[in-house]
Amino acid sequence: MRTKTYSDLYNLVQALSGVGSFTAEEKLNILQFVNRRAFEAYRTSPSWPRYLVIGEERTLGADGLVPYAQTGLDTISDFQRIYRSQPFLRNSVLEYEFYVDSNGAHILNIVTTDSTSAFVNYQKELPTFTEESTDIPYEFFFYLAHAAYADFLRMDGQTDKAMTEEQVAGTYLALELEKIDLRSNNNTINQKFSTYVNRQSR
Repeated sequence: MRTKTYSDLYNLVQALSGVGSFTAEEKLNILQFVNRRAFEAYRTSPSWPRYLVIGEERTLGADGLVPYAQTGLDTISDFQRIYRSQPFLRNSVLEYEFYVDSNGAHILNIVTTDSTSAFVNYQKELPTFTEESTDIPYEFFFYLAHAAYADFLRMDGQTDKAMTEEQVAGTYLALELEKIDLRSNNNTINQKFSTYVNRQSR
């Protein structure tokens, strides 16, 4: 997927501000604004393709626990759906009910002797961006630039200009969210249908 560098993002914020350079403290503030706004964008949807993992096999721990982290795999930020077998390959796949706590997802009514693994839909963790980052999501890029600049203006007491930039940023994010909504209307990745079969003990 397309990415941009933090340097590209910083240069755009600088261009929006119209200043030749920022102080060291301002540079740090801008980086903090970018990370805060990236988390905000990330949380607006569970279906960003960049962070969405579908049907990844995970080893079950004691009592049907799927932990957040397993060696060699991405850390899970949010569990979405858990299946007995690989989903979206055939018409009928049994889906587990589960609850989440600080240890991970606990599958309900599972017979652990029959299942040593489960297949998980989840959202990967959002990385923390640094000045050396080369993985700024392209879909967040313009939102992050205008939103971080709005935060910078607000910090500087320029609230009217900040509101204008906030609206511009919101427009960019809304356009990306609309793409996700259009895709979601055409697939069943995050749509769960409750049936007699998937409510039964496994």
